[in-house]
Amino acid sequence: MSKFGRRVAAATASVSLLLGAGIALAPTAAAVDHPLCNVSDNRDRAGKITGNNVSLRKTKGTYHSPILRVLQKNAKVTVYCKGLVVADQDLQYWYYVKHNATGIRGWVYASYVA
Repeated sequence: MSKFGRRVAAATASVSLLLGAGIALAPTAAAVDHPLCNVSDNRDRAGKITGNNVSLRKTKGTYHSPILRVLQKNAKVTVYCKGLVVADQDLQYWYYVKHNATGIRGWVYASYVA
């Protein structure tokens, strides 16, 4: 495993332990459907988009992640879970969501979801 890979694994494990991921909870069906839900299960909570032109992406992160749809401010989403990405040695949190109007599921940067 590369030095970067070890750092990612260590950061993920540390964050998981800090957030209580060591406690087993039964995830919702939606969270189980996506293996990248590695931080928390949000139990299908209602949410809304807080910014304009927010990208709903196929995978977590912006690098090589296709945009599935562009969401506008106040668009309603269902939040399934939170995932973590280590990018340029920074931790980034993303939500796996469903855009309620279209049914499209994907990842949105956590800062743009309330």
